[in-house]
Amino acid sequence: MIAAIASAALLVAASLAVGQAVLSLCGRRGWTWISGPVGLALLFAAAGLVAAWGGRGVAVAIVSGGLVAAAVVVLVRRRPGPGTGICPPALIAAGLASLFASIPFIAAGNVGILGVGLVNDDMASHLLLADWISERFRPEPVLVDQGYPIGPHALVAGTSELLGARSIEVFAGLVLALPALTALLAFAALDGLRTVARVLSSALVALPYLVAAYLAQEAFKEPIVALFLLAFALWLPAVRSAREAVPLGVLAAGAVYVYSFPGLVWLGGVAGVWALLRLLAGRRKRGWASYDEAVDVTRPTALIAAGVALVALVILVAPEFDRLRDFADFRALDPDRANEGGLGNLRGQISPLEALGVWPTGEFRLSAGRSSLPAVVFYAGALLAVAAFAAALPRWLRRHGPAIPAALITALVLYVAARAFGTVYTSAKALAIAAPLIALVTLGGLLGSTRRALIALGSAFALAAAASSFLILRQAPVAPEDHMEELAEIRPLVGGEKLLFLGRDNFVLHSLRGSKPFTSVRNFYDPYYVKPNLELDQIFSKFDFDSVTGERLARFRYVLATKAAYASGPPPGYTPATETESYVLWESGEFSPASRQPAETDAQPGREDGCPSRAPSLVSAFRDTPVVAADWSSVTIEDGEPATVELDLPEGDWQLSLQYDSTRPLTISAAGESARLPGNLDYRGATPFWDVGLELTGGGAVEITAEVQRPPLAGRLLGSSSVAHLGAIAATTDGRIEGRATPAACRAYVDWYVP
Repeated sequence: MIAAIASAALLVAASLAVGQAVLSLCGRRGWTWISGPVGLALLFAAAGLVAAWGGRGVAVAIVSGGLVAAAVVVLVRRRPGPGTGICPPALIAAGLASLFASIPFIAAGNVGILGVGLVNDDMASHLLLADWISERFRPEPVLVDQGYPIGPHALVAGTSELLGARSIEVFAGLVLALPALTALLAFAALDGLRTVARVLSSALVALPYLVAAYLAQEAFKEPIVALFLLAFALWLPAVRSAREAVPLGVLAAGAVYVYSFPGLVWLGGVAGVWALLRLLAGRRKRGWASYDEAVDVTRPTALIAAGVALVALVILVAPEFDRLRDFADFRALDPDRANEGGLGNLRGQISPLEALGVWPTGEFRLSAGRSSLPAVVFYAGALLAVAAFAAALPRWLRRHGPAIPAALITALVLYVAARAFGTVYTSAKALAIAAPLIALVTLGGLLGSTRRALIALGSAFALAAAASSFLILRQAPVAPEDHMEELAEIRPLVGGEKLLFLGRDNFVLHSLRGSKPFTSVRNFYDPYYVKPNLELDQIFSKFDFDSVTGERLARFRYVLATKAAYASGPPPGYTPATETESYVLWESGEFSPASRQPAETDAQPGREDGCPSRAPSLVSAFRDTPVVAADWSSVTIEDGEPATVELDLPEGDWQLSLQYDSTRPLTISAAGESARLPGNLDYRGATPFWDVGLELTGGGAVEITAEVQRPPLAGRLLGSSSVAHLGAIAATTDGRIEGRATPAACRAYVDWYVP
């Protein structure tokens, strides 16, 4: 946790220093919290440029550090005027927002990857990109060739080098830093509120429901764009000279390095809508303070300011033009291709009501009709949010002018366009980016009022919105790292090699980065694919040596599998290169497995009487037929609610293998013995069997109990729970019959044979 907090503090401080220096050079002497997003945008641009030019994490750290040092020099030489110092309540708001964002880590008792196995495993790609920038291993991630924006990944790589921290911890720090910067920005905008209301409202604007939902799955791009959009809208009406337009170009460039060219659509849309509203309003006094101060859009000064912002944007983005062109073909942007290969984590369009901030469920993908709560609860919350926003909007316009509403109109137009012509993913992103704007207008318009009815309405909205965000954050899964740490031990042995991975792990490419792990069950995050044995009716559920034909198996020197005994074994000549608690890395010998034939016809590791009618030359069989059961008393268990299943085991010694996923460690108990399995969120769905590490003596029915470890005390106090899903459990005896075919071997449970 210390590394994540240090990363967050460093990112916030660096962003504020760099941004304030930029604003100071552009003529603004007084301190402003808009400096945070401006500085972060410039840091993303600088880091992205260094990485695109081949610089490693060390180079990014040097350039970013130099940028911060130069900013400090500027600030020392251009001291702000009196009365423009940093406001302590704003820092309290930032601290509250970061503390709220850290709820998943507090509940889990550790820092790790958020959202794994449940909602979104995109961090598999983000970690791979960040570590590739630091190490420059081969093969290069495919996203690099596709023009994927790498500004955040490069800054994470540089911060990792500077702090000596893992990229996982620095990404967690970024998740904590973004709400802090957003809260500081909201604090600047909510200047009409009393101190306590201002602090609490600023923290809530930083984490409305959909932003909390995205950060809970470590989807950081949308919260970053929302931060830049809010800063752009707040700074736009304050521009009084051409020089002060430069920060607008910096924010736009930062959006490009985070979101590629779609980021320009958001910020450019705000500028266009705001200018249109200004033109329609004319020069009549409307009580809009920021309107009266702004440059008149009908005068040449406005055109010069727009030109300066555009020049700043082009200078910072010009080296990325080729990558922007490549990104235009990115699959997720094309509705005709978006569903190819199982892309995405959404079950359908999410309700636009969620953007209002009140949605009482910890699963943002659920519609009101599919939740365990009555649908009326959702619609009542939405009605409260609609009423609050409708009452607040006129007050916001009178006090603050049309800039934030212009951003909301832009968000509405882009959401409608995404619903009509885009994908469910792009429309959901539009709602998440709009959420902080809606919260800002609602809270600022109501809690700044002197009318008790409006204050009461605003307070009710704030409580409901905070509760909704809390539901998302307290149950956000944090990845167990046991399997990832074991794969890290194996990584040096397979660097630069291709291998067959007989498992299902969305993060295996990151864990074994620098190698090519091929899979026979293809997932979205697996770029290397070997065709499975299509003669077996395995329905994407077989993860052992028979998953592929002998001819394809012969192409790989290394095969990585779990240690579960309930699996088809290797051909002769394969020896363990290394073992961990959960895995075996097999290395092939001189024997060619091309002629090896599976005896089974489905996902099982073998079958009884599995020899063909013509006697084979070699055979491998289990000494006894495995005993398998899947009729658990409950396949989903939570802390304190164990599940049981019964196995009828003949005489002998039996080893247990289990299919499962679990947010925390799992305890398997039977016959007075117990074993602990690590938490496992590698993949939610059909997975390989894992070695339980428990040996039983047969001779009758044996009851087996599975229980998931409870969360730590902090997690229990927050109301979070541990969850595990149980698949089949199998018992197998030690040893195998291998060698020349005999009648006894052919009558056994045959794994494979050689004709």
